[in-house]
Amino acid sequence: MISFDIQCANGHLFEGYFKDYDAFDKQLNAGLVECPLCNSREIKRLFTGCSIQTNNSFSDKKQPAFFEMIRMVESYIKQHFENVGNEFPEVARAIYYGIEEERNIYGTASHEDMEELLDEGIPILPVPKIDDVEQ
Repeated sequence: MISFDIQCANGHLFEGYFKDYDAFDKQLNAGLVECPLCNSREIKRLFTGCSIQTNNSFSDKKQPAFFEMIRMVESYIKQHFENVGNEFPEVARAIYYGIEEERNIYGTASHEDMEELLDEGIPILPVPKIDDVEQ
């Protein structure tokens, strides 16, 4: 497994994980690598320090698998954030523009609604519903 720091043409920074460099190169050339914030496929790899991960661990602690980590995030959000359901775009705007009191919220929004919120500069973080994702 290899990770790269990536930047899209709009300046968004994100990290990508790939089987190896060839897998990254093939996905990049096929237009499969895109920015999670703006969906731009015009991206470039940033050259940063080296990170090597091996099967041997210096720790006896078992690291959670990807889906376990997503479930942990989902659980934290449900415990500490207010569920505003389908009203998420409207409530997020109201909080951002000072109409409602600032608080942590979660809910559902369409892809178009999320793009509009991001275009307005409203910070959101789409989190997949793990039960909706095939494992």
